[in-house]
Amino acid sequence: MSRMRTLVSAALAAAGLAALCSPATAVTGKEALAQLNKDGDDTFEIVEVIDWGTQLFSAINPDGDTTLEPDETEGRLTEADWAAVNKDGDQTLEMDEWLSIVRSRFEAADADKDGKLTEAELDTPAGQSLLLVLIK
Repeated sequence: MSRMRTLVSAALAAAGLAALCSPATAVTGKEALAQLNKDGDDTFEIVEVIDWGTQLFSAINPDGDTTLEPDETEGRLTEADWAAVNKDGDQTLEMDEWLSIVRSRFEAADADKDGKLTEAELDTPAGQSLLLVLIK
């Protein structure tokens, strides 16, 4: 597990995720799997996605506090996303709120409910919605 964390951290730190997809260009499921799937099973499992989401929280949080502000999630989340999870209305997202979005998008993309996302599932609108959060 620590090897996986190291690999993902390195990818994030090197801006591999950011370089993979710009706001104007969609990333395909195949590209996302090639970039991030290090265990060779050609799927994303929820534990991997939650781990990436956790690491991404820190990577997009330049002030290093315990919350994300709207400008730190620009291009990843909509106002509707914010309204859905930011029930306290404090205009920040705590880690649990951020991960609830990641988890929700994973579950929406997992069409066959097997706990894994395949290339085909990542290429659906729901899969692309997840990738938009993880790979901007």
